[in-house]
Amino acid sequence: HLYVLENKEEVLPYIEQHMIHIKTAYPKFRKRTKWLQDKHNSTFIQWLRFKVQSELEEDNHGVSENLRWLAVGPNMAVPLYRSYLIKGIKFNIKAQDDVRTTQNSGVYLLAHTMQVVSAKDKNPILSNMGFYGVIQEIWDLDYKKFTIPVFRCDWIDSS
Repeated sequence: HLYVLENKEEVLPYIEQHMIHIKTAYPKFRKRTKWLQDKHNSTFIQWLRFKVQSELEEDNHGVSENLRWLAVGPNMAVPLYRSYLIKGIKFNIKAQDDVRTTQNSGVYLLAHTMQVVSAKDKNPILSNMGFYGVIQEIWDLDYKKFTIPVFRCDWIDSS
């Protein structure tokens, strides 16, 4: 769910607000990038739910229907699929590819991500990195008014 939230355009302003909130609440850690990211990851979902709920209680709140349901979170019952069609392209899980002559379980993702040198690295670098993966599971997260497919992949070290 956190991955979905962090990749939705309408959630981005809330991510920025949340980071400001964390830096204000924990001023001693404001320059420790990894600590801030870990704190964000562990608290953002609950913070967003509360923030959106409080905005919904205001007149002229401007909260979209999609944002409302994203903040509520997906249904806990998540269906799994062996194949999934997105914009005319059929994606398969690896187990499905293993019994077919055509293969379509490979994916490539360009991500803006944090690069950490070691577990002791307190100031990692943010940059774009490419990742190659093989789809192991396909989940369909149900947010009541819409669904979002998520691929669980085994990522291949391309370095």
